Amino acid sequence: MTIDLPTNAPLSRPSSVGSVVQAIAILRYLGSVPDGRGVNTIARDLGISPSSCFNLVKTLAAERLLHFDSATKRYTLGPGLADLAQPSRSESILSAASPAMRDIADRFDVACGLWRRAASGRLILIALSESVAATRIHMVVGQRQPLYAGAAGRAVAAATGASHSNIAEGLAAVRWQESPDLKHYLTELETTRRRGWALDRDQLLRGVTSVAAAIDTADGTARFILSCTMFSGQHDDEAIDAIGEATREAADQLTSPGVTVAPG
Repeated sequence: MTIDLPTNAPLSRPSSVGSVVQAIAILRYLGSVPDGRGVNTIARDLGISPSSCFNLVKTLAAERLLHFDSATKRYTLGPGLADLAQPSRSESILSAASPAMRDIADRFDVACGLWRRAASGRLILIALSESVAATRIHMVVGQRQPLYAGAAGRAVAAATGASHSNIAEGLAAVRWQESPDLKHYLTELETTRRRGWALDRDQLLRGVTSVAAAIDTADGTARFILSCTMFSGQHDDEAIDAIGEATREAADQLTSPGVTVAPG
């Protein structure tokens, strides 16, 4: 594929920082070539010296703004670009999710949380609706947990189709109070995909049960997760199933064509 580059737009301008302008040019260039390019091709097409271009793409890749495919030796745009716009997207999904979260929290006497996947590879709690019960599970907006931990982590793993090796590595990074067996965890992911919601009972935290469902985005990255957390024994199995279904339904509504959820 041939790409026509503007001849009247120099890569550096008076009072501009040359390396920054070059980095932006690389991002724009790779945005126009979905299959990516090698560093020598990038340098040639943009008129950047190969050594400078190599340092720039390595830096951009380290910041997750570019992705390097070791098999093809090509660079493409990375997931870190979406994270730059994540705060505004979080506000959008939070506004849409708040009514359902309040309803679920009040109806089932649980803590209903909205989690966001961060560039750090962790889940961040960005919103919380709690019931008026005097005794509550302590959760704080801003708290973080490993990507595959608890019900929220299972929902992520099931929705994104994470590889077994990545899951095994992720599970090892979690401080479980009862570590799940990898084979059993993978079986749970199949159950999660089939019914649309995940369950963790006493494994991440003893005495705590949680259910969760992924909120899909346009690119299928499951950037947001809806969860409900309660004391183990607070609800019987039938009630937990009802909570899981309510959580799935709320997540589905936030994924429906009538709700705009920007890809992340």
